[in-house]
Amino acid sequence: MQKNGIWLNFSGTTPIPNFAKKTIAEFFDEYGEYGVFATRFTHSKVRGRILDHLGKLLHCDPNRIGLTHNTSEGMNLFSHSIDLKPNTKILVWEDEYPSNVYPWEHWKNKGVSIEFVKSGKSPEESEGFFLEKLKTSDVSLVSLSPVHWCTGIPLPLERIRKFCRENSIFFVIDGSQGVGNIPIDLGELEPDFLVSAAWKWLLGPLGLGFVYLSPKYDSTFRLLFKGQSTVTDDGNYLPYRDQWKTAPEQFEFSTISMQDWVYFFSTLELLGSIGWEKVFERRRFLSNCLLQEIHDLNLYSDLTPNKGVFSGIVTIQGHNSQKFTPEALQTYLRKNLVYTTVRLGRLRLAPHIPVTESHLSRLKILLQDFFSKQV
Repeated sequence: MQKNGIWLNFSGTTPIPNFAKKTIAEFFDEYGEYGVFATRFTHSKVRGRILDHLGKLLHCDPNRIGLTHNTSEGMNLFSHSIDLKPNTKILVWEDEYPSNVYPWEHWKNKGVSIEFVKSGKSPEESEGFFLEKLKTSDVSLVSLSPVHWCTGIPLPLERIRKFCRENSIFFVIDGSQGVGNIPIDLGELEPDFLVSAAWKWLLGPLGLGFVYLSPKYDSTFRLLFKGQSTVTDDGNYLPYRDQWKTAPEQFEFSTISMQDWVYFFSTLELLGSIGWEKVFERRRFLSNCLLQEIHDLNLYSDLTPNKGVFSGIVTIQGHNSQKFTPEALQTYLRKNLVYTTVRLGRLRLAPHIPVTESHLSRLKILLQDFFSKQV
């Protein structure tokens, strides 16, 4: 990773780490020899290690976690498996990622509306907009991203969570831009539900995700549909049975992609061996360096350097004295093997631990060169 270019799109997709390549190769070697009778990478061992790592990262009981294919799947399964009161509202952030919008749209036909809450220019302002809506509207569910996927602005969740708990409002977290990006403590937040992708900040494979489900659903939750793996002792196919697995396990409703599980297991092993505090500290340093570079080059972002607000997503929103076209800058950087993306009129930069100081120095030179040619 990072040999021939600079990957600054970790909030999107992720190149496969060398450690994961090695581990997956070992899995295929063993599976090629023994098939499902391989002993090193068994279903239970790999699943157990994935859940252990996620439990430590999220400060929760690993048995509250289940594995899915992606955020949309997990969010849809939860959305279709719960009950909401008619004539109430679902609140989400404006310009939210579709995986946290489309799964709620079926509620419109059942008398529940979706309302988009304005995104502020700071974490505190965004929090204030949500609290105002919560206090003045009849809300049955709130589904939030801890970090806005376009701007990188983090959203404080504690006061919103407290209001939801005190007023019996479902509190849902779309963790795809939060988990592995910023510290998240589910023991303190106690959401009803969280869903996240395995790729992005966790460096895992496309097509894999996970969910967290509150313990209060243990005796009442039933997934929208019943699959081969939603029942206990699912390895014995007959006789048919009606005893369901625990609520989180129900999301693993049928045959899984074992190679994806091994891939995800390996990236979590890698990050866990470094230590999550060190990972967050390193990425906080990289993000602040990027923000400082942007400031020094007379550019501006949604966040400012050294203000105590951390997000792995850093944006270039404009130039203080020149016309700014993010698509043109993205094309120029791509030609120089720097990989970014454009979101909501911004160039989005998202560094992770493979990014080095020399990479950032090279980026600064390229940005200087680009804007010098725009004059």
